[in-house]
Amino acid sequence: MVAMAFLKGAIAADYEVGDDYGWDVPPSNSSEYYPSWANRYEFKVGDSAVFNWTGNHTAAQVRNQADYDNCNTNATEITLYAVAGARVPFTTEGFHYFICTVGTHCEQGQKVAFNVIAADESSAPRATLFSLSMLLSALAIIIQAMSIAETIVYAER
Repeated sequence: MVAMAFLKGAIAADYEVGDDYGWDVPPSNSSEYYPSWANRYEFKVGDSAVFNWTGNHTAAQVRNQADYDNCNTNATEITLYAVAGARVPFTTEGFHYFICTVGTHCEQGQKVAFNVIAADESSAPRATLFSLSMLLSALAIIIQAMSIAETIVYAER
């Protein structure tokens, strides 16, 4: 039963925005850097975006494509994440737009749009490294407990 609980949690995935590059002004101020990165993945409801950065940045979720396209840092509906390592879960389908609100970072290409689709319950779980390590740890504990129980039974004979 422990393994099943860990497998259920393995369905969702965390995506580090920009992979190893992280969340920063793109190389050569490339406006295609983050869109190209996002197009390599299929984001589903239940997945999360993780914004890691060093220096002075934010990850601000704006509500529509116009605010995203225009780098509107004064949008009426904006959710600001000002601490590096922010983990933002995708709870709905559709486009989710993020920009950096610091200086001209957004205009320099520090923005990303996620096209989030419905979670496919019939697909195989997409295990993360963390969930797999938790599963292996749980199995090791169960095997060790079974071994101790066998030793006790054997010793009582």
